[in-house]
Amino acid sequence: MRILTLFEFTDREPLLNRVAKSNIELIKLDSLSAFERFSLKTDSDIVLLCVESITATHVKFIERLMRFAPLPLIITSKSAELSDIAALLHCGRVTYIPQQFDFERLDKIIQLACIRFTTATQLLNKLTELEQSIDEQKLVNVAKQQLQQSGLSESDAHTALQQQAMSSGRSLASIAANLCHSR
Repeated sequence: MRILTLFEFTDREPLLNRVAKSNIELIKLDSLSAFERFSLKTDSDIVLLCVESITATHVKFIERLMRFAPLPLIITSKSAELSDIAALLHCGRVTYIPQQFDFERLDKIIQLACIRFTTATQLLNKLTELEQSIDEQKLVNVAKQQLQQSGLSESDAHTALQQQAMSSGRSLASIAANLCHSR
């Protein structure tokens, strides 16, 4: 496991001492732009940001990271505005530790961050599936309405879509999309 760190305050010694006792590779990066250029291993890396105060720049960086290379992220700050904390939590897969935490608890905090990340990722995936399912159902409803305008009942329109889907080996949503785009 690698922990990628950015320290904006000077006291790194507690973290260095804790990491020396474990099987963790610590990679120190000196800026957010260095993070963005660094080759991340999304299956095993963890990001640890220790900042004086959370800024809009930090929040934007975290939003980009979670969109393009999501991985467990722990952020601790000496101070933060409530709006910035809310923006962090909106990212969903971030573990925020107020103030500077005790690095002797690093293993437990990493476990918490990994659990939070995995759980939030599963929820986001489920949400995406549900949104796709709703969009497909809306498409099927539009296709049925178009068929109903040509004189079929709702039941007959649905049956016609199902039969076409089964005979072509395609999904009902795919058939509905073709019908909607062809008219």
